[in-house]
Amino acid sequence: MKQVSLLKRPFLAGTFGTAALIATGAVTMNSSACAQEIEDATGERPNIIIILADDLGYGDIGGYFGGEAETPNLNRLAQEGMLFTDFHSNGPMCSPTRAALLTGRYQQRSGIETYLLTRWDSPGIGRIHGLGSDANKDEVTIAEYLRDSGYVTGIFGKWHLGNHPSSNPVFHGFDEFRGLTGGCGDYFSKVDRFGYPDWWHNEKLDLQKGYTTNVITENSVKFIKNNKNNPFFLFVSHLAIHFPWQAPEDDNLEIRREGEDFISNYPGPLSKLGPHPPEKIPETLVEMIEHLDETVGLIIETLREQGLDQNTLVFFTSDNGGYLNYPVGDDIWPEVGSNGPLRGQKTQVYEGGHRVPAIAWWPGRIPALSVTGETVLTFDLLPTFMDLLGIGIPSQGSNAVDGVSILPLLLHGEPLEPRTLFWRVRDQRAARNGYWKLVISEKNISPELYNLADDIGESFDLSDQYPEIVRKLKKELETWEKDVDRK
Repeated sequence: MKQVSLLKRPFLAGTFGTAALIATGAVTMNSSACAQEIEDATGERPNIIIILADDLGYGDIGGYFGGEAETPNLNRLAQEGMLFTDFHSNGPMCSPTRAALLTGRYQQRSGIETYLLTRWDSPGIGRIHGLGSDANKDEVTIAEYLRDSGYVTGIFGKWHLGNHPSSNPVFHGFDEFRGLTGGCGDYFSKVDRFGYPDWWHNEKLDLQKGYTTNVITENSVKFIKNNKNNPFFLFVSHLAIHFPWQAPEDDNLEIRREGEDFISNYPGPLSKLGPHPPEKIPETLVEMIEHLDETVGLIIETLREQGLDQNTLVFFTSDNGGYLNYPVGDDIWPEVGSNGPLRGQKTQVYEGGHRVPAIAWWPGRIPALSVTGETVLTFDLLPTFMDLLGIGIPSQGSNAVDGVSILPLLLHGEPLEPRTLFWRVRDQRAARNGYWKLVISEKNISPELYNLADDIGESFDLSDQYPEIVRKLKKELETWEKDVDRK
């Protein structure tokens, strides 16, 4: 059965024009003044929505980012709000970024530096610990901070921070959870790659029918309508466009199994290709992106219908960069997605692994046609939301926040204070200060240094020309590693 579009009409017809490249002027205002300004103006506590795409590359969506997919709703969101040209996920993989987003801290502090595995040969749900394990049981999430402040909290979609019972989102600040605990799964059956059902309503399995992107959106819309009279925090955590690559029309196709033409039985690892041959994946990816765009439009349309748009901050981004050429054994699939002019892809600390699309939207509060080149990371969202509500941001102790509030940037274009930022996964490390970026990998003979102002594609290694900058960033990186690795 063919899936019907969720929208009767698009949220926007049009493209993101060059006028949107006009940046707003900076106005000096400290963060506490911003929060007081909002309270005085509205008399209400604003709702907060994060819409997180999965594996969406810097060059995947249309408009400013130049992707092949037609994304009128995201383009309109950018036109009416602030577009980020230098936004980064904290990690080049799913789980680390999600940990940083929810805690406002480098993911290394919670011990979630790489993606959390799902073991197909282990029975039941007690497979892999994530949040809630002995190593990070004291971590506090943004959902906990906001719920303690009177907010209703909900997450719909992908969790990927552990599928042990102690890791369930309802034990980490969320009043309601519907979605998958693992990293990926069939978009129709809600079965993970290894044959286990993985779609929950709080602590109970509840395999909702329908295409995953639609189901996540329908649950989110229902949450908005049910809580229109309460301040709420909604985390719309999409699986799209993560593998297995399946478009809404693929519900009558059987997903392949690794090494075989089609599934014969469970359990066993299912193909990341979904039901398609490799050459079909780029086309399928475009269909998935365009459908994701439609569902973003539906959420915005719901806010407007419910009279909530003027009192809701929406932030859209991706958990890491996109896949390009995906290796499987001795084979290399054709190009999957696009990271635009960036070098590298998901799993790598080059820009393509973590520089991602990002848009902030809040009509009447965030000036329309705003564009910022400020360097912002996922972990900056938690202190921003706390700042917005006047909640004290921990700066010391076991829950000290590493991110910074970008509220003055959102409301008034005020630039951020200079800082050095870090990425680490497996044997790869990176440090960035301003436009200078250091990349270190065990595979490379020596550190690499790039000036991103002139070389966003990281093509020209300048380490020999600027050894003092290499030494400085390397020393800062070593100090950071000692700090985040402390137990």
